Amino acid sequence: MTGFAGDRYSHEPQLDEKADVVEVNVESSVDPGAAVTRRAVPWPWVVFGLASATGLAMALVVFRVQSLVDSNIDPYFFGEMGASIADGRGFEGFGSLITRRAPLYPLMIGGVYAIFGEHERLITVLQAFMFAGTCVLAYDLGRRLFNQRTGIIAGIACAFHPMLLRYIPSLHLETQLTLLMTLVVWLMVRFYERPSVRVGAFIGLAAGAAALTKAVVVVYPVLFAVGIILTAVAARKRGDDAPTPWRSLVAMFVLMGCVIAPWTIRNYGTTGHFVPISSGTSDAFLRGFIFSEWDYITLQRPPYTDAENASNEYFRALAEAEGTVWERDDYETDQILNDEALRRLRAEPGGVARKTVVGMFTFWYQLTSLTNSLLAGFLAVVAWIFAIIGWRQARREGRPVWLLLLPIFYLNILLALLLALGRYSVPVLPALMVLAAFGADTLLKRRAERT
Repeated sequence: MTGFAGDRYSHEPQLDEKADVVEVNVESSVDPGAAVTRRAVPWPWVVFGLASATGLAMALVVFRVQSLVDSNIDPYFFGEMGASIADGRGFEGFGSLITRRAPLYPLMIGGVYAIFGEHERLITVLQAFMFAGTCVLAYDLGRRLFNQRTGIIAGIACAFHPMLLRYIPSLHLETQLTLLMTLVVWLMVRFYERPSVRVGAFIGLAAGAAALTKAVVVVYPVLFAVGIILTAVAARKRGDDAPTPWRSLVAMFVLMGCVIAPWTIRNYGTTGHFVPISSGTSDAFLRGFIFSEWDYITLQRPPYTDAENASNEYFRALAEAEGTVWERDDYETDQILNDEALRRLRAEPGGVARKTVVGMFTFWYQLTSLTNSLLAGFLAVVAWIFAIIGWRQARREGRPVWLLLLPIFYLNILLALLLALGRYSVPVLPALMVLAAFGADTLLKRRAERT
């Protein structure tokens, strides 16, 4: 992965700092000496408007008439949790650790409900604007890391991407998590351009919020910090003046800890045990053995029903063998599953390796049916073809492409080890689309050079 170990400090970074507008010069045909007229295209607003239109169309029209995916708007009861929060009952009735969930998404719903009343459609409209914000961040990532045209392609591609649009009209956390994850990547690019305590603190705030939306994000800032340290070390070996931005990195972790700490304290007060964000790591790890079986990865049997039911029966049997009831107590159930996960990790290393390799692929396609899984898989293959072209060109130009690849590989590998479903790839799709957009831009440049 060229660029991981030193492009930032070996020379001035090749990040495009062009303005957010494209100026078109039109010379007067009447008076050759007349002043040049300039027309500016405000591309961030164009991308935001386009994405808002597609997002609202999905939320208010398309989802109501489609039959491709389940029309249940609240399959994971986040809306019910939000209603409980708005009524002042908090997370009452949803388990001591809110059943493997993180708190920020239901808290967001609860806040909206408390102000405007319980209107599910209002949440989906809000998510349409979250989606538009994600598309603008993808545009600016492409512009900063590569060039203006790459940003435009990335922003428009995200605005029409079916996987990103899919979760707008439902009370799924994916839209919020994707916005926060893309914001974290965007801030890390800003940090790479010019490290500072302020940007480090903003990364910590955004990463903490992302982790409180879904706990899998929590380790990612550590890998980013390692990348920055390796970059500085490699630059110093070449004789460059490249101090490691220790204070900025410390600020990142301190602020992230401050965001997460109140929920950790709440968990300790509820269970009497240290649980930083949520339980469920072993739950996902064990479900991964079932979801990676041949019938499910080939969609001969529906994973979101049959594999889910098989997993639940497996867990009920484990709890019964311990003389208790599955999910009677969140923490108790988590300890039973932890013991089983450790047993299988020791006894079945081959099985763990097999499900991890399978998960590297199911992460990009395994959805509720064969039809939508094939669509997701096809889109992922196309995106990766263009992304590989973009990656190769970025290596030639010495661009820091690791800033995009790191979150993609992090989430792909981590969830392959645990439980890798198609919707879990959504938070890193904007980063992938930015790299794919640079691949498209590269092909367009080559075509122009030939003609």
